[in-house]
Amino acid sequence: MDTFLRAFIEGLLLGGVYALIVLGVVVVAKATQIINLAYGGMLMFLTYFLWWLLVPMGLPLAAGLILMFIAAALMGLAVDRFMMRRLIGRPEAGLVTFLGTLILGFSVIHGFAILFFKGKPEVLPKIFPEGTISIGSLTFPYTWLYACIIGVLMFIVFVLYFRLTKSGLAMRCVSEDHMVSQSLGISVKRIFAYAWIVGALSAAIAGLLWGSMFAVESNMGGLAMMRALPVLLLAGLTSLPGAFVGAVLVGLAESLAGTYIDPHVTGFREVLPYIMMVVILIILPNGLFGTKAIRRI
Repeated sequence: MDTFLRAFIEGLLLGGVYALIVLGVVVVAKATQIINLAYGGMLMFLTYFLWWLLVPMGLPLAAGLILMFIAAALMGLAVDRFMMRRLIGRPEAGLVTFLGTLILGFSVIHGFAILFFKGKPEVLPKIFPEGTISIGSLTFPYTWLYACIIGVLMFIVFVLYFRLTKSGLAMRCVSEDHMVSQSLGISVKRIFAYAWIVGALSAAIAGLLWGSMFAVESNMGGLAMMRALPVLLLAGLTSLPGAFVGAVLVGLAESLAGTYIDPHVTGFREVLPYIMMVVILIILPNGLFGTKAIRRI
């Protein structure tokens, strides 16, 4: 029972962080209908940037976080302004944006991170209190607990922003129909920029939590995307509540697989996200919370 509880609680803690990771992809997809495959590269670059500010540069934590958030906003704005905005309304935009974000994240941004920060494994300074928390006979690092709490809270903040603020409501309108939104006086280009900025800020915070839990590595962006994609497929690509539920389910599946299957099949935990993506695409192509498209004939 202790083994199961440990795996279950670890899965919940991972799910809280995965929810924030996938949020940035969902927000961009919901507002712009673009699957942001550059998200992993942005997460990795911004986390290395924070490490560079805090360790080699020796800046205080508050200053480092502020500069990282500014860099994230500028990165999201630059991607929208110089790459995505040129593709609005073009019939070939779907394939081009898919390939463009893929190349941007896994080649361009990843390459700049390796060039500037050498890509070596690094450790962030202690951001959360050290020590462990006890739940019965089980103990967990404070870092994991705080990372999960912050991930869930930031997810809620972004959801409230999306649902309650004027710009968030405009994003919801734009996600339904670009032409109708423009006829209502909503600037689609500005809303696209907001979405990319929110997505980049989500990547910055998720990278901070991931780097605190594990380490800052050159493959962390790819690992984050491999966790985000099954969640996206399970959620139905554009569902915010579905993203949270899917993140928890993926976190639980990964933790339980690592506890019960990895001792017999080494490395199964790392392969599980790929298996989940294939199974979801076959059984639930629209996800648990996705909407089926209706075409008029």
